Parts: sequence; C-alpha cells; structure tokens
Amino acid sequence: MLALFAGHLLPGGHAFSAVLSALIVVRPYSQGALRAGLMRLLATFIGIALSFVAAALHPFGLNEYMRLLIGLVPLAILTAYNSEFRSALIAAVLMLGAASGPATGLEQAAIGRAIVVALGACIGIAVSVMVLPTPHKRTVADKALQIMVQMIGNLNAAAIPDARSEKADTRLRRALLDLGQMHRDNGKGHAEDDPSGQLVRLVRHAQAVCLLLRVEWRHESREGREVFCVALLDLIAAVRSGEPYEDKAAIVWQSLPEVTGVQNWMVRALAGDVVRLAKLVA
Repeated sequence: MLALFAGHLLPGGHAFSAVLSALIVVRPYSQGALRAGLMRLLATFIGIALSFVAAALHPFGLNEYMRLLIGLVPLAILTAYNSEFRSALIAAVLMLGAASGPATGLEQAAIGRAIVVALGACIGIAVSVMVLPTPHKRTVADKALQIMVQMIGNLNAAAIPDARSEKADTRLRRALLDLGQMHRDNGKGHAEDDPSGQLVRLVRHAQAVCLLLRVEWRHESREGREVFCVALLDLIAAVRSGEPYEDKAAIVWQSLPEVTGVQNWMVRALAGDVVRLAKLVA
C-alpha cells in the first residue's frame, strides 16, 4: 500500500511496478533485504537495456516475436545461472511493451520505470528493517522446526499415495523452497560456524533420511514406529514452546531399540538430526 501510494505521486503510470518491486524485495527479517533490493535494481536496468536494443532493431523490420526473443533469451540464460535475476525478465517484458514501436518516448518510460522500481525497492527494504525485524536465525529455526514436524508426520503415509498424502508432500516442498530462500538471503550460508546454515543443512539431511525411511517402512513391519514418531514430535514441541527438552531427547533414544528392520540406522540418523537441531535452536 505504501508503494502504491508513493507510485501515484510520480508521473508515468508505473505505480504497480513499485508494488511489484516492494513485494520482491521485502523479507520477514532485515537480513538479505538490502541485497535483494540491489539485485532487483540491477535486474531492472538489464531488462531496460535489452528493451532498448530490441527497440533499436525496430527499423530493420523485425516483428515483435523476434524482438521478444532477442530481449528475453539472454535474460533466460542469466536467470538459469542465478535465479535472483528472474525479475529482469519481468522488467524486460514490461519495457518491451513500451518498445513495441519505434524508440520514440522509450527513454522517458525507462527513466520513469527505473525511478518507481527503485522507490518500491527502498520501501521493501524499509519495511523489512523496521516492521518486526525478527532475527534471521530465529526465523530459520521456526521454519526448520515446522518442516521437521511435517516430515515426521509424513513418515506414516499410506503405502499407496493418496490425495491427502500428495497434498502434504506439496506443502512440504513449498516449505523447503521457503527455507532455501532464507538460506540464500543469509550471506554466511556456507560458513561452518553459522547457526542458520547449520540448521538448513540439518533439515536437508533429515529430508534425505525421511525419504529413504518412508520407502523402507512401506515394506517393513510397523513395530515401534508410532512410538518413535511421537517421541520426535514431543521433542520438537518442547523446543518450540521453550520448555526443557533433555528429558524428551532421552525418550527419543530409548524408543530406538523398539524400531526393528533394516531401517534401524535410518531412525538413528533421524533422531540424531532432531536432537542436534534442538540444541542449535535452544
């Protein structure tokens, strides 16, 4: 709403471009917002530059299909290399719309759009920093615990996937995509001593273990698995509520011998991931 109001104060009719820019940049934490804003501006200027190239080729008789191809193929390759440039595709399409004819007036449209996009990016950064600036680690920890609950809840899915299990898997994939975006926003995501990066790596390892465990549990007996899953969920619930979790962790380890079958090493690995996650979050 702030971006729309500010966009209406400027000439050129690009108010919704400011809204789009703010939505792309804004984060539920201050970390990564400035970087996202700068990438948004860079992507916009790349899109504007390519739209000028396409407009310059208009006198040579190229139709709009060819101009769109010239303007978007380089950006598609760049986006495949780095997904943060995907907003350049949007900027190029909008600017190519303004460049559907000769380049007359394109300079004015490009300058107006660049100003409005910069304004929206600044508003997105300001909202990320000033409105409920939750620490990055806290946000990542909450998301990691939510994903763990979903993964453990999906372990006892039916042997034959049904509509309910497919919806649960879709929600889990979306949550993992959100966690991946948080990881990219973290400038220290690859550092070994960074807590947020450690949380993300633990969740990814637990996801791989859960996928293997689901396959094995579809062919093995159900002995002990419900008790094990309940113990894991109780441990995560204690961590999320801020209660002492040591007793819950001990119950998890006590439940391991009851889980029989060839997948026993997997449940030990999963239990280790959840316990380590609890220590990092606490």
